Amino acid sequence: MRLSDACHILFLLLPAWAAADVQTVTILTDNGYPPYSYEAGGQAQGIYNDILRAAASRLRGYQIELKPVPWKRGLAEVENGRALALSPPYYRPRERPYMQPYSVPMLNEQVVVYCRAEVLQTPRKRWPDDYRGLRFGNNSGFRPGGDAFWALIGQGQINLEEAADARTNLLKLIRGHLDCYLNDKLAIQLELARLQQQRLYIPGALQEAVGVSEEQGYVGFTDRDQGRFPYKQDFVRQLNQALGEMKRNGQIDRILNRALDAARTQAVPPSF
Repeated sequence: MRLSDACHILFLLLPAWAAADVQTVTILTDNGYPPYSYEAGGQAQGIYNDILRAAASRLRGYQIELKPVPWKRGLAEVENGRALALSPPYYRPRERPYMQPYSVPMLNEQVVVYCRAEVLQTPRKRWPDDYRGLRFGNNSGFRPGGDAFWALIGQGQINLEEAADARTNLLKLIRGHLDCYLNDKLAIQLELARLQQQRLYIPGALQEAVGVSEEQGYVGFTDRDQGRFPYKQDFVRQLNQALGEMKRNGQIDRILNRALDAARTQAVPPSF
């Protein structure tokens, strides 16, 4: 075989050799947690998944596969060591002793209260005591706000009306059927941007009243794999480095801003 022919064959084989050196890492993602992580068209969508895809481009020797699954199934897969990682759990080392280590946090999630502007003409800085006598909206199946808030509801000192999603609750609030609504801050901002785009909301008619709680979303890794994922430590190290760089250079903020910009131009809003 001539040298030139051998070099040509070697050149053709290089992409296959390079691909063989790349480890595919599957991260399970929550399929029902919009706007942060959800499934649409069979694909993992949402802000956390956008962050992980951006982080993947910074990794050496790894590519990330995002697989949306029901949340309880994802926890079970990590607990029994069949799955390497799940996104985006909160930091719960006592409740989930099988989940170690965690990545660095990806985002801060805030539960906040939005009220009609006229409701906030009365100062309401103390949560939840200053909100007695008001009508609150809430997403069905969720219990944000803390024990004291729900105790006031149980005592009849705060009236609660539940609806399926943020859009329905915010429309009720805009139309004066509710006084306040509490939910994730970003979910509220995205939905208000859509409503504004559809000319159903005038900016300033609703105002953020008080922050209630804050959590951070991580990638949580199994410690029950018994060596099934020998690359785990190196992958965690590289992922943490990538996420740290993205925070420092503003890339995560830009991903959030793109989600808000998309909401302002989206014709048909999803339900959060």
